[in-house]
Amino acid sequence: MVLSDVLARVEADSDKALEVLKEYCRFPTISAHKKAQPETAAFVRRLLAENGFEAREYPTEGGPNVVFGQMIVDERKPTLLMYQHYDVQPVDPLNEWKRDPFDPTMADGKFWGRGCGDTKGNLIMQLLAVQAWQRVEGRPPINLKFVVEGEEEVGSPHFASFVHANKEILKADGATIEGGDHLHEGTPKIELGCKGILYVEMVSRTASVDQHSSYAAIAPNPGWRLIHFLTTLRDANGRIKIPGWYEDARRPTARELRYLRASAFSADALKGFWGVKQFIGGENNFELLRRLIYSPTCTICGFVSGYIEEGTKTVNPAVAKAKIDFRLVPNMKKEKQLAKLRDHLKSKGFEDIELRPAPENLEAAAISLAARVVKAAIKGSVDAYGREPEVWPWSAGASAHGFFNEVVGVPSISGPGVSYDGSNYHAPNENIRLTDFIGGSKHMAAMFARM
Repeated sequence: MVLSDVLARVEADSDKALEVLKEYCRFPTISAHKKAQPETAAFVRRLLAENGFEAREYPTEGGPNVVFGQMIVDERKPTLLMYQHYDVQPVDPLNEWKRDPFDPTMADGKFWGRGCGDTKGNLIMQLLAVQAWQRVEGRPPINLKFVVEGEEEVGSPHFASFVHANKEILKADGATIEGGDHLHEGTPKIELGCKGILYVEMVSRTASVDQHSSYAAIAPNPGWRLIHFLTTLRDANGRIKIPGWYEDARRPTARELRYLRASAFSADALKGFWGVKQFIGGENNFELLRRLIYSPTCTICGFVSGYIEEGTKTVNPAVAKAKIDFRLVPNMKKEKQLAKLRDHLKSKGFEDIELRPAPENLEAAAISLAARVVKAAIKGSVDAYGREPEVWPWSAGASAHGFFNEVVGVPSISGPGVSYDGSNYHAPNENIRLTDFIGGSKHMAAMFARM
């Protein structure tokens, strides 16, 4: 009866929580631009303190503050650590937003605004779950810790120093990282780890100044030079052509594949959300899901050279730049893969192209299905939704799992969460469904009881 009362309280108080989320999402905390980080960290610290947590900000050298809060109800009870980040992605292209990204609104059964899904909404739904237990029982049934950083969207370059210096306060029996999402039809999803990321800028300079394009018959062109190298990285089917790239990649287990075969993943739903006509790798849902999870990637995130504004300018540019991200599956390490990329660059005769690795520090990591935190999340889903969640061996994206699994020794999962596979995080018109916000909070509240 207690849990049912708590779940009812989550629903009853959700409107108040969504108003707090509006306030949170108004902070334009774009870490790529180093915007609004101090005031957002202060807001998070106040939120935690107002909800009964011992909360403080920890400075990082050269980076924004990390916020840590804890609520110890009984030293004999288990402890759950919840990791979030208060920074968000840039909003460009701004002209594609239907609403102001930092003036959040609710319409059509959804909450709209930058960061609502990734990942400000997850912090507020977790606090709603805490509040529900406090209203019904006076306190949560377990010990809780929050750690909230401000640079996840640029690869957490300063978070590692905080983790290494504060391993003791981060100890817990399990952790949730950001939040999982829901499939199109509402099934909640948990992920037992994440991919890692190697992000590099490639710069081709073929002259000290731009030239008139009439000289293109004899002058080298950096755009073409860079394109010729980029075509050596990946084939038309998405397979990376760098020698030895896959040798460390973790392969699927039979048990993991059984979960994926039972998945409600729908390629057609994603096509509808994104406006995509065809996916790489065919149309079979299982094969596409297997590819999504187990395949490393090589993505041209941006390419700039010469004149790209309105009108014409006949120029042979001096410089071309491309930003590339490689997603790495568990067992693949950033530095080792970077060395392979450098060797490939040299072997193909492109030593003149400069590689500039970004400071991203997110390694791939994953845990076992048998971990306590996994079992609690599965049972909590049954309590909240009446069914088990989707269980993926890891996320297709990069996150902070490696810090907790490998540095602190805390097994971590992604989920419960507030978003869905049409949330448009990292894109214009980011949104979450209100039903998923409430469902995610119920799931979290039930997970507290199941730890």
